[in-house]
Amino acid sequence: MNFRRSYSKFTVIRAMVQGVVIGLAAVLVIGLTIYTTGGKDADPSKTVATSGPKTEEKDDQAAIDDGSVLAMFVKQYGVFSSKDTATDFVASNPSLANTAILQVSDQFYVWGAVWLKESQVVLKEGEDAFKKKIRVTPGTCKTADVNDVKKALLAEDLSKIELSKDKKDAKKESDLQKKLTAITAFTKDSSIARLHLLAHYSGQDPCFKIQF
Repeated sequence: MNFRRSYSKFTVIRAMVQGVVIGLAAVLVIGLTIYTTGGKDADPSKTVATSGPKTEEKDDQAAIDDGSVLAMFVKQYGVFSSKDTATDFVASNPSLANTAILQVSDQFYVWGAVWLKESQVVLKEGEDAFKKKIRVTPGTCKTADVNDVKKALLAEDLSKIELSKDKKDAKKESDLQKKLTAITAFTKDSSIARLHLLAHYSGQDPCFKIQF
């Protein structure tokens, strides 16, 4: 028996055209599926990170953080629950002779320096200390003009500070001048001088509030 069947040329061409059309339709459907799926999964509000986190520019540009609030960076050696413990810690380590103990809330912090910019921070290799950002808010001083103290805290050289001339506040001016003279005689390092100035005017004369 002969099972072979003959097809006309038209039938063959039509079959080929149908095959091409079906193939193109399949490709189009798959392409649309991939496109729509990708569109649903992608979140236009998100971007792919290509580098590490950026440092806030204003932290490295100036100490003024928000209005009258001062942003600074300190070198911290430790934090203790009592002043006596902090004092014993400093006394047991001669290298901490220039540090200061500052109370913030109910904790006592041992700091070694205060800088205005993050790029100024210096941490020696092997030193058991780390950088910490603080915010300092001015209030009202009893023994000094708060604007003069603020000017001194922002200065790079305390020995060149010019205090305001006000006869009514001559005593305050004298007290601050004495403090500046004592600090600059103690150290020429502006970061250490700033530390001890902040320690005095946030502790003994608490006109500056420290926050984190």
